[in-house]
Amino acid sequence: MAQIVSGATATPKMQMSPKMQMSPERAHEVIQMTKRIRRGFPELKDVPDEQLLYATWRSFKRIDQTSDSDYHKMANVFFREFDRHLLHYQFSKAGEDDVVRHRFFAIITELFQ
Repeated sequence: MAQIVSGATATPKMQMSPKMQMSPERAHEVIQMTKRIRRGFPELKDVPDEQLLYATWRSFKRIDQTSDSDYHKMANVFFREFDRHLLHYQFSKAGEDDVVRHRFFAIITELFQ
């Protein structure tokens, strides 16, 4: 996974998308968050690393655009990105919105403490 963001830019293989440009600090956070998401969400086991990494980067990018550091709001951003764009509403359809948001909140809290 670290190879994917080496040099702080990468383009995931999953689709033609813009390069993931970020600071070395943000690259570290993206990698750490992606690893925690991989461990904390066994239902994502079939999602390739590149897609998971890209969804994590997109979530951070959205958070950076709002300059909001509230962990609950950050968890909502991650939930929306993963549920809508990565899993095509699997969490929402299963009625797991609150549970999944709480799991993202726990990961974010652990990462930034």
